[in-house]
Amino acid sequence: MSMSIGEVARRSGVAATTLRFYEDEGLLRTPDRVGGRRRYAESVLTRLEVIGLCKAAGFSLDEIGVLLADDVPGRPASHSLAESKLIDIDRQMATLQRAREIIEWAMTCECVSVDACDCGTHVLSDQPS
Repeated sequence: MSMSIGEVARRSGVAATTLRFYEDEGLLRTPDRVGGRRRYAESVLTRLEVIGLCKAAGFSLDEIGVLLADDVPGRPASHSLAESKLIDIDRQMATLQRAREIIEWAMTCECVSVDACDCGTHVLSDQPS
């Protein structure tokens, strides 16, 4: 089943202008054309999901291009990029976990201000070094 650019945009949540941009950047294969209109295979939805998740993980579009084009046995370029990005993701997760702890404390704190608070001393003093 082939889809129009509008249907791909609707189903993926990616704007048609972004789809064209991704084609220009080589992130999406140039689709077949029927009557001058782009017709995408359903597999483009998976590729767009991968692109979106990579972007959310902090990969640049250039890095995503490397990941998607890496067809060397063992995929060394992909592994190198992924390993460094996993370190970044772990740091982000630790920061978000810390933010969650502080927000949860703040939601229960009844002190007049952060400066005057003595109920959250343990939360605020448990900062990683």
